[in-house]
Amino acid sequence: MKIAALLPAGEYTKELELILQSFPHEVKLFTKLDEQTVEHLKEVEVLVSTPFFPLTRVILEKMAKLRFVQCASTGYDHLDVEYLKQRGVIVSNVPDANKESVAEHVIMVTLCILRRLEYALQSTRNGVWVLGELASSAHELMGKSFGILGMGRIGRQLAKRLVPFEVTTLYYDLIRLNQKEEEELGASYVTLEELFRLSDIVSIHVPLNHSTHSMVNAKLLSQAKRGLILINAARAEIVEKSALLEALENGTLSAAALDVYENEPPNKDDPILTAPKNSCDASLRGSHLGSAA
Repeated sequence: MKIAALLPAGEYTKELELILQSFPHEVKLFTKLDEQTVEHLKEVEVLVSTPFFPLTRVILEKMAKLRFVQCASTGYDHLDVEYLKQRGVIVSNVPDANKESVAEHVIMVTLCILRRLEYALQSTRNGVWVLGELASSAHELMGKSFGILGMGRIGRQLAKRLVPFEVTTLYYDLIRLNQKEEEELGASYVTLEELFRLSDIVSIHVPLNHSTHSMVNAKLLSQAKRGLILINAARAEIVEKSALLEALENGTLSAAALDVYENEPPNKDDPILTAPKNSCDASLRGSHLGSAA
């Protein structure tokens, strides 16, 4: 049986390759998806994939021997799942893999934004003392209204971690939790529009599909509380980029923390990297920093 793994490059791959040598089957590790890799994939029966390497139908059609795909992630929108289903190829993911990591990441960036940590650190490094300014512009999380868009595995982990911060937790999901679950999480159900209108912070945790693509658009953001902080630790395409940039420009959003981009790594000239008040840069985001366990 021939097995291949498509994983992002990093120091960890050296150790991983040593481990793979002990496997009873041939396992090849690839850190880029080029013509040479695609040529090898034609013989592969089992594939380990990640969201960093989109596998279109054109590529999958060349993998005639493929029988099983293991996504080393929660999301699987980088695959043409419908096509694989038609072929009878089994696709599996790991839905609980990073739920705690993402929830912690959201708490971290929320506190960094509210306390203006990035600005304070950079100012201090530049020899500028901004204590007086921060005294009036840095804020506590306590007492804020925190909106969770998508109350699945990650959303629930986030809600649990918000309890000790004494916030008002609001959420929207297609499927409402039962009363006991809402009480345990201290969360109140609202409509999508109410979530943006009432929340000081909104964190996105829905999967990317036809119904969620551009879910957060200009119309929805026009109804948001002014000064909203938007956090996207799901998929970039859920938020309409032009609407996001406009909202940052006109002050509808006071900050945006992005753990995902349409192109990863993002292009250097991507306007999202230089958007005004954008509180998240490439060094803070890293490569899906929120998914790092």
